[in-house]
Amino acid sequence: MSLGDERLSTTDSKGNRIFLHPAEVKGFFRKYRTLTQAVLICLFLIVPWLKWDGTQLLLFDIAGRTFHILGFIFKAHDAPLIFLILAVGTIALAFVTAIWGRVWCGWACPQTVFIDAIYRRIEYWIQGDYLKRRKLAKQGWDQEKITKIGSTWIAYTIISMLIAHSFVAYFVGSERLIEMMQGSPRENWNAFLIVMSMTLVLLFDFGWFREQFCIIACPYGRIQSVLMDKKSVSVLYDMKRGEPRKSAGVSKEKQGDCVNCNRCVEVCPTGIDIRRGIQMECIGCTACIDACDDIMTKVKKPVGLIRYSSEYEMEKGISLPASKRLLRPRVLAYSAAIISASLLLLFLVGQREPVLVNVLKTKDAPYSKIDENGNSFILNHFKIHLHNQTNNIVRVEVQTQSNDLEFILPQNNILIESNQHTELHFFVRFSILLSKTQSGKFERDLKIKVKLPEKEYEVTKGLVLVGPI
Repeated sequence: MSLGDERLSTTDSKGNRIFLHPAEVKGFFRKYRTLTQAVLICLFLIVPWLKWDGTQLLLFDIAGRTFHILGFIFKAHDAPLIFLILAVGTIALAFVTAIWGRVWCGWACPQTVFIDAIYRRIEYWIQGDYLKRRKLAKQGWDQEKITKIGSTWIAYTIISMLIAHSFVAYFVGSERLIEMMQGSPRENWNAFLIVMSMTLVLLFDFGWFREQFCIIACPYGRIQSVLMDKKSVSVLYDMKRGEPRKSAGVSKEKQGDCVNCNRCVEVCPTGIDIRRGIQMECIGCTACIDACDDIMTKVKKPVGLIRYSSEYEMEKGISLPASKRLLRPRVLAYSAAIISASLLLLFLVGQREPVLVNVLKTKDAPYSKIDENGNSFILNHFKIHLHNQTNNIVRVEVQTQSNDLEFILPQNNILIESNQHTELHFFVRFSILLSKTQSGKFERDLKIKVKLPEKEYEVTKGLVLVGPI
């Protein structure tokens, strides 16, 4: 059954998939997209090997429930801070979409970057340009096709393994990854299976599934219409200028600037016709802009038949200044949300204690009674849980100024390594007469002094002491 004029170029008349071989394109946007992709790929490969204050710049140790982000160490109890970081990123994506449309998809999405910058270039180097690739796809499985397709997938596999290993380094640590790679897979069976599984997923996605992920599976493509409005910038075709297109049934005097060469369709990585207007499948990659500008130059017509613009500007035939695009209710709302979440995040990080201190009553008897030299004393048993949240070694000393209490510590003035925790048990001894005077329950302050390499600070914790009435 035919799908009519609205049928995607990725499907035939029966709805079956047609594998795309987009044409190569050169131009202004292609040059800067290539540069952007190179920078992003280098960052992806290099960041796991960078360190900040002795720790990996970005490390998401899910098994250890520890996250290293730009020198800060976050644990499971820092979930609100992690939520704020994710919230800022999510709202920022909505902010960018509201102004510039799907610029993320076309310029920075890993799906686009890896396929466009690596996998399709491998095809070009091994199989030739898009015409040769299309011809190769249609011919039978002779020696030439087996050799070229086999070589392509071998190269895919090598690249996919490299990407998978680099990705895993963000979760197990780059140094730990090197150790595991030097050992037997049996010694790190879980990590080995994860890397191999991810390699297969990358091969499937980047090597075969490709634009189908953007069209079928990506949730961002489904919600873009909610985030955008008529003043959001997108890659658009100027219908007023281009229509009616050049054809046998339209006289030369009535023809628009579009010469109906279909070059914009040939270069599109998702196989759409940009002349149909804004479409969910468009990833805003600008390939059609460069292709159309090239054709317009050759036929000696002004460039910009396909360009970055908004529906509002196209309808009105105007060009909005940047201030008009920014001063819109949804953009201002997103800006306010980003600023609020960022300020709250900065405040909470600034208030975050370098050493997390918790004083807890032990699970044994509430108190114990001892007799010594004819006097009766009460013992309360406590423990201090200390967690060093810095990248440096800290020294912790427990002090008290209570004259009527005696603190018994098996050790004091202890050192705690970076991102490590320890427990310190201690007893508080006081006269049974004090307990009776206080009706069996009273509070005292416990001062815990923490010495950092650059400064000192004190944490005061209240102790609830119990004894017989």
